[in-house]
Amino acid sequence: MALDLATFLPYRLANLASKMSEEFANVYQQQSDLTIPQWRILFNLAQFGQSHAKALCEQAAMDKSTVSRAIKALIDKRYVLSLENPQDKRANLLALSDEGHSLYQQLAPAALAWEQDLLASLTQDEYTVLLSCLNKLQTKLEA
Repeated sequence: MALDLATFLPYRLANLASKMSEEFANVYQQQSDLTIPQWRILFNLAQFGQSHAKALCEQAAMDKSTVSRAIKALIDKRYVLSLENPQDKRANLLALSDEGHSLYQQLAPAALAWEQDLLASLTQDEYTVLLSCLNKLQTKLEA
């Protein structure tokens, strides 16, 4: 029995995620100089607040070296601050700077508009089913 990539879910989802990231990059790169890993870190810090690199790896589903490079670049661009962690001196806390918050406030509406445009191809019922299926698959994989 041959594996058909056209119906192999991991392959299809990986390709879809890659294509979505590329298309969405066109949106935020018109307004910023961020890479894909950098915008993911920026948006995670905006949503979850202060964090450390290990947690950002999990939240953004990226490997340690990619996160580390993105964090360094965001610090160099003055979008992220590295703060001393009073509970663990070995792992600094990361937080958005004022510039990082401003950039997020600028990019978030464009992100939402892009998502709305993409989702316009689905009915509300299809979108609800899609989210339900994704949640079930994620729960299964985390078990």
